Amino acid sequence: MAITFAVAIYGGYFGAGIGILMISALRLLGVGAVDRVVPLKNLLTGFLRSVAVAVLIIEGVVNWGYGVPMVLGTLLGGYVGGTISGRVDRRFLRGLVIVIGFSVAAYYFWNVYTAPISRIGGE
Repeated sequence: MAITFAVAIYGGYFGAGIGILMISALRLLGVGAVDRVVPLKNLLTGFLRSVAVAVLIIEGVVNWGYGVPMVLGTLLGGYVGGTISGRVDRRFLRGLVIVIGFSVAAYYFWNVYTAPISRIGGE
């Protein structure tokens, strides 16, 4: 349980890769086959993210101009993605995820490492 708690703390704070981490923690606990682990992972990550969001709302640090569109996009994307992913060829879906992942990584790499360096004195 300590492993799951540590994963939950990380997931509430940062969130990146939480699905894989939660699946790993649940498998270490011997929850069972993947078809049993994934729904439990979804439930637990939903709870931990809900707690994190509740804390942010209570603290008053949510920028609602960004927050509301993100919530709507997340709900719509989750519904549409869940509906479509069950009907699409797995190889195509895997390839699409890889292409999108590498494209986003390349975009951020380009923006971070090719940004002009500001120098003191304007040179």
